[in-house]
Order: sequence, then structure tokens, then C-alpha cells
Amino acid sequence: MIRLILTVILCVLTAMLAVFLTLNPGVVTIDFLGMNAQAPFALALGALLVATFLLVVAWWIIAKLWAAPDAWKRFSLRRRRDQGFDALERALIASAAGQGDLAVRQASRAEALLDRPALSRLLAARAAEAAGDLESAQIHYEAMLADAKTRLVAQRGLVGIAQSRSDSQALLTHAADAFDQAGQARWAFDALFEAQVNAAQWAKAETTLSEGERRGHIERAEAARMRAVLLTAEARRIEATDAELAAKLADRAATASPGFAPAAELAGRLLAAHRRHRRAADVLETAWEHAPHPALARAFANLRRSDTKAKRAERLRELAALNPEHRESRLLLLETALDQGNREAAHAAFKPVLETGPVSARACALAARLAKLDDQDAEAQRWMARASHAPAEADWSDISEDGQAFLYTDADWKRMVDSWGRHAVLIHPRHERYEIAAAAAPETMLIQARPTANDASKRSETEDKAGPNFYVPGPAPDDPGASDRDT
Repeated sequence: MIRLILTVILCVLTAMLAVFLTLNPGVVTIDFLGMNAQAPFALALGALLVATFLLVVAWWIIAKLWAAPDAWKRFSLRRRRDQGFDALERALIASAAGQGDLAVRQASRAEALLDRPALSRLLAARAAEAAGDLESAQIHYEAMLADAKTRLVAQRGLVGIAQSRSDSQALLTHAADAFDQAGQARWAFDALFEAQVNAAQWAKAETTLSEGERRGHIERAEAARMRAVLLTAEARRIEATDAELAAKLADRAATASPGFAPAAELAGRLLAAHRRHRRAADVLETAWEHAPHPALARAFANLRRSDTKAKRAERLRELAALNPEHRESRLLLLETALDQGNREAAHAAFKPVLETGPVSARACALAARLAKLDDQDAEAQRWMARASHAPAEADWSDISEDGQAFLYTDADWKRMVDSWGRHAVLIHPRHERYEIAAAAAPETMLIQARPTANDASKRSETEDKAGPNFYVPGPAPDDPGASDRDT
């Protein structure tokens, strides 16, 4: 619409100019170098306009011819750049599609066409990785280390290559360099921390964890649990050579994650060895409040070797009272009563054990001890027979047959970092490996004699008196796993 209006206005002005020139014809006289010429004003004005137009066209042609070499150079560069970007696009698509050979060819073409060494090297390295040529990819990444712009991405690529090759030393080197320079890059923290854990470098991994927590790469609660595992593993490693430092590390671990039984057990044992009994007791009691474990009870019972049996039993009952509803507390009360020979207390503690949780081999062994305390040898033998095919308790497997707790390998601690650190789940490697659990069925309870007729009659009389506390042949109603344990 605007153009139409402008066109109409121009036509009107042209018509007005034509009318004006018609009414005022005039004459133009030209006197140049002795030549004299005259022409109407309108004709002279038209000739002037045509001459001006021809002069402008001539000047434009001359300018174009003058700038033609530069224009041709710019055109060639633009065409070369477009071809390079086309090759770059094809290389990226081929690399993402897993077409390694095509990606390498297109990357080489893009590198030849584009004057972008950083981009070309990165693309060439990615293409080589897609083609499975890790040697070439490493060469390209190492070349990118010299450029500050590409150093970090080069380190990430070298970390990935080291992980593919399972080259722990190269992985530690490149991951450490990346973590020092990466700032807020989460991948650098994950790579370095995982590499240090895999190499069982517990102290260095704990330092990396603290720095990662400061940078916000990991949540505080998760970091605290991981720190507990790392400190415990390091304390275990140096326990024989530097017991004092190991005790400090174990105490820190137990403070970081009170529910982590391996840390509490180790801290209680080492602190007691350094005559810090009050602190050791506090650590074990706090751990029992969070998550009771049989190893904690053993460590608590052995805090003071000078205690009498009565004093030790009293302290164990106080420990159980810190978490009275937990099954482990009820088992502890039962075991303490049996050790003291207290039949009434043992019977009182036995019923809740059967009512809560599975009837495990350990519970059967304790029931056999109770039957033995009641002079019921046949009943004790039946309980021990049931213990032979009852399920084991995973927690109890953490104590070896010679009484040592949490004898984990480096691989076990590595798994613990993930399971406890990330999910707050205590794994039981010895249970998974079917290793012997400590005192699950004490040898003193293995009754060799066959039951006599008198024993059978005595057992029948006892069952009539004892009621539901004792085992009846066949699967128990509250034990759904009894039917398939024989397999």
C-alpha cells in the first residue's frame, strides 16, 4: 500500500514537472572549445540524466573489476567453509549412528576444509572413538591438551579411553588433572572418586569426597555415609601399623554415620584398646540405637575384660534396652539369660524371638541351648537338627569363626561404598560367599546320643507343659520357608 502511494505521488510530480517545462520551454546554450550549441531545456535535462546514469554504471563496472580478485577469494572461502560444515555435519551424524569409518572420512575432509583446529581435532577424536581406533583418538586428545579451550574436553576424552582400556594409572592421572581444573564439572569428580575407590586409595578418595561435597557434587547425607565407609576401610588397612591413627579414623567414621556397624565395631574395639572405654561405649550404644548388629554386642561385651559375668550381663541388658523392639535386642536378651543360666528370663525372651522374624539357624541353636538348660536332651537335638537346614542370618555372617568381625576384602569395601553410601544398605559379603558364620550352631550343642524311650516320654511331658514355645515336627505355621529349606 505504501509503495502504491509513493508511486502515485511520483507520477503526479513527474506530470507537474512536464507541465512546467511545457509552459516554460527555455533554451540551453553550450559554448565549449569554440563550439556553440543550443538545445531546448527539456532535451538538455534528459541528456544530463542519461549521461549521469551511464557514468554511474561505468563506475560500478570499474569498481567490480577492481574488487573481483578479493570477491573471488571470499566466494571460494565461503564455498570451502560450507563444504566443511557439510562434512562436519555428516561426520557428527555418522559418529552418532556408530558408522565409524564414514565418520573418520568425513572428519578428515572437514579438517582439511575448515581452519578450526580445535573443532577438527575434537571431531577427529570422536570419529576415531566411534570407529574403535582408540590409538588415533588418544593422539588427537593429547594434541588438544595444549589449547586451554580444549584441555578439559581432551581430559574427559582421555578419561573415557582409560576407562575403556581399564588403565587405572592413566585414569587416575587424567581424572586428577581434570578435577583440579574442572571447577563445577560433576563428571570429573565422579571419574576421580570412582578411580580412587577402585584402586583402594581410601584416604585420597575421602579427600576427593570432601572437595566434591564442598563443590556441591554430592548430597551431605550421602557424602557422610560414603565417608564412614572410606574411613573405616582406611582404618582397617593401617590398624596393624598405626593403631592410634586407626582409632581416630574409626571414631570419625562412626560419628559420620552412626548406623554403620563396621565403623562402630572397629571404633569401639580400638578405643577400648587405648583405654578410652567411655567413648567406646558411647559409640557402640549410639550405633545400637540406630541399627543393632551382633558384632556390636560382642564388641560391647568385650569392652572391659575385668568385668564379672554378672556385670557384663547387666551391661548387655542395658544395651538391649536402647532398642528393645529390635529382633537383635531380643536375641541378645535370650543369649545373655542362657549364659547366666537364668531359665525364667530365657523363657521370657524366647517367645518374642519366635514371634518376630524367621526361625533362623541361630535362633534354633539358642532354642537348643534353652532345651539343654531344661534337661531336655531330645528336644535340644531336634532343635539342632532343625538348625542344620534353617536359614542363616546375614548379620551373623559378618563375624568369622574365630570371632573377628567384618573381615572384608578391598572389593567388598568398594561395593560397600556404593551400597551403604548411596542406598544406606549394609551388604554381607561373607553371607553371599557362603562363608562359615561364627557360632551359628555351637559344637557344644551337637548332641551325639540318639534319644531313648525315656527321653521321648520326657519330651512328651515337657511339650504338654511348655506349650507353643517348642518345636513340633513338620513345617511351622509361622515359618513359610521351612517347606523349601531342605532343597
